[in-house]
Amino acid sequence: MKRVSLSYLFIALILVGFACEKKAEINTPNQSATQTTVSSAQEEVPVDVRIHLVKFSDYQCPACKYFVPFVNQLKEDFGDDIYVEYKHFPLSMHPYAHVAARSVEAARLQGKKKEMHDLIFAGQEQWSQGNAEAIFIGYARSLEMDVEKFQQDMNSADMNRIVMADRREGRDLEVGSTPTFFVNGVKLESNPSNYPAFKALVEQYAD
Repeated sequence: MKRVSLSYLFIALILVGFACEKKAEINTPNQSATQTTVSSAQEEVPVDVRIHLVKFSDYQCPACKYFVPFVNQLKEDFGDDIYVEYKHFPLSMHPYAHVAARSVEAARLQGKKKEMHDLIFAGQEQWSQGNAEAIFIGYARSLEMDVEKFQQDMNSADMNRIVMADRREGRDLEVGSTPTFFVNGVKLESNPSNYPAFKALVEQYAD
């Protein structure tokens, strides 16, 4: 999936457990789930949630975009019983994934993280072909953000540190493909290609 055009072709061939993979980091576990610990340096997880879902994601990964409506539906179905935490895991095979992640963090500083997250995934096919930074600045303008501040933050060392910290955490947890999900500390080793199966799998590891 080295060329963007081929990446989108693979969406039409979705199989159970498909994902964007970085060959140097691929994991081949024998079990369907692995117990581990996912910590959060940026977010405080509510203590009373039934489901803590962590998604290690790459904004340029078509598979990550495919699962966005699944996660949104989980939020609707479980309401306050679920807490979703997003972790950045930009792959080197995707040249604009890192700046996309930094853009989301820059938007967070202006209270627009979710909006930028949604716009970047919605426009994935366009900015993946190039001119990504300018497109993200356009998104910031459409969200009525302070564009100058956004641009400075997007390219700041602080935003880079946040993205790289998430990526290091993912590597420590043996994340090798995107998206990778953890449910209450349990790593899902395969991602079903339809929502009912995904919901059932998530619920299996819920408290």
